[in-house]
Amino acid sequence: MKYRPGSKRAQATRRKSPKNRRSLGDLRNAFAWKRVSMWLFVILPALAVFGGYQWLKNPQHMTIKTVEVAGDLKILNKEMLEPIIADFVKTNLFLLDSDALEAAVEDNEWVYSASLTKIWPDKLIVKIHEQQPVAFWGDKAMLSKQGAIIKTTLKDKQGTLPTLYSPESKGRNMASGFLQIREWMKDFPVRLVEFREDARGSWQIKLENDLLVRIGRNNHEKRIKRFMVGYRQKLISVVNRIDTVDLRYPNGFAVKWKKLGKTAEKKAGNKQGRKDSLRS
Repeated sequence: MKYRPGSKRAQATRRKSPKNRRSLGDLRNAFAWKRVSMWLFVILPALAVFGGYQWLKNPQHMTIKTVEVAGDLKILNKEMLEPIIADFVKTNLFLLDSDALEAAVEDNEWVYSASLTKIWPDKLIVKIHEQQPVAFWGDKAMLSKQGAIIKTTLKDKQGTLPTLYSPESKGRNMASGFLQIREWMKDFPVRLVEFREDARGSWQIKLENDLLVRIGRNNHEKRIKRFMVGYRQKLISVVNRIDTVDLRYPNGFAVKWKKLGKTAEKKAGNKQGRKDSLRS
């Protein structure tokens, strides 16, 4: 076809390529799949968690297989605690009622505190802190280092622990006072076997050699240290003749002598000399 001057030139129309139309469709499909995958990314983990939760709620799944009793145990042992623990561990760690188990273990009079450690998937550690007996509380109970009065006694401790007598309401203070005396007298050559406190708070101790020492209500440490010095310097040589030492004096102490028969008194007098009073 020839071009004539003055006539309009035909304009070519650009046709869309089928290839471009397919690319746009692919983009739409890719976007749709992306949205689906995002929902799956959220839903599938949630379903997995929910399924796992439902599985763990069955006490027959992943049951507790090992129970370890830990702690520095001198009175209790695993066999003594097993009947308490057994009813609680017939399940898995997820369903275990930890608070109730701790409370049940702590109901034992020799348990000061209990704590649990869960080791997944099937191990439980029960850590025990025992009450530490430091003395007999009268004839039917014991006093622990923590100040608790325990309504039982340990026969194997007879003769090795002192006996304390005090109003029950003074349990913790009595424990504190006894531990103080034990510390002050840790290097003393004679063992403490009895400690008493009356309702007014006055202290009295008895030693293994039957010597009775009245300490009083005040200045306990000062008086006991004065007694220990006097004992080593003056009393030790005549201690078998002494009944009571009274420390309730500002600057010294008084001695009450035993009442001896004439024969015993004569022998003691020949050996030790006549001594009617002693102060330091």
